[in-house]
Amino acid sequence: MRRIFKILTYFLAAIGVCTASLVCFILIYPVFHGDFAPTPGRASSAPEKAGVSRDGAQTDQESAGLAKAGTDGSVEANPNIENESPADTEANAEAEIAVSGKAGAGAEEENAASEKAGADAEEENAASSGADTDTESGSSSLPSPAPASTPSPTPEKNIPAEYQSALNRADNYCDLMHMSKAAIYDQLISEYGEHVSPQAARYAVDHVEADWNANALRKAQIYSETMYMSRTAIYDQLISESGEKFTRMEAQYAMDSLEADWNANALHKAREYRSTTNMTRSAIYNQLISDQGDKFTPEEASYAIKYMK
Repeated sequence: MRRIFKILTYFLAAIGVCTASLVCFILIYPVFHGDFAPTPGRASSAPEKAGVSRDGAQTDQESAGLAKAGTDGSVEANPNIENESPADTEANAEAEIAVSGKAGAGAEEENAASEKAGADAEEENAASSGADTDTESGSSSLPSPAPASTPSPTPEKNIPAEYQSALNRADNYCDLMHMSKAAIYDQLISEYGEHVSPQAARYAVDHVEADWNANALRKAQIYSETMYMSRTAIYDQLISESGEKFTRMEAQYAMDSLEADWNANALHKAREYRSTTNMTRSAIYNQLISDQGDKFTPEEASYAIKYMK
């Protein structure tokens, strides 16, 4: 691109030089060699024209000399020169000087226009060169984007250290032991537990991210799968103040969502009693259906006694 602009600049400059040379040739040639086509009454040189303008008498003498030369035949002149007066000759000379001045001014204007065109081309060339340089330097100097980094978790601002510590412990009790909100609070303030202030414990249980229904369901599954408890016994254990301390709604959600075979649980309990004690079938049955015992239904207890070995 820069080469094209340079070539264009040189081309325009050459056109300007040629134009100026042509104009100078047109102006100077008639002075030394006469006009391209002989024109009567035209002066033969620039000094003679200047002499005409400076001194009218000298012009009259030159005009007379020209007329005499035409009469003698030594210079080819227009026949009408003999009839021209010195005043006409002077007027013709002045007209020719004005025409020459106008032609010179036109040549100067053409020169100025060609120089301006050359300057514009050079400016465009410089601008394009600067743009290319800026583009290259910009592309090379622009830093490559740094890989996005995952911000590391930071503790919340303006939270006392005791509150943040209580919240972290509440998260552990919730996620690992599936405890209820009330049970976590009691564990945090207990002198046998975490022994934090009631305010910090309250902040912790209010801000811990937990699904208490899901925690209640998970506790119910543990009681059913590992301790083979009855439906009623699990519910009572979930809402008990000495047990899990879930709300009644949370406990009911757990029992409605729990998938368990209560007959199988009753049978497993009956076999435990038979293998670890000397209880009779009747005593085992009563233990299974007792409100102070396992709280199975009579149907579930009868199934257990029937299939117990």
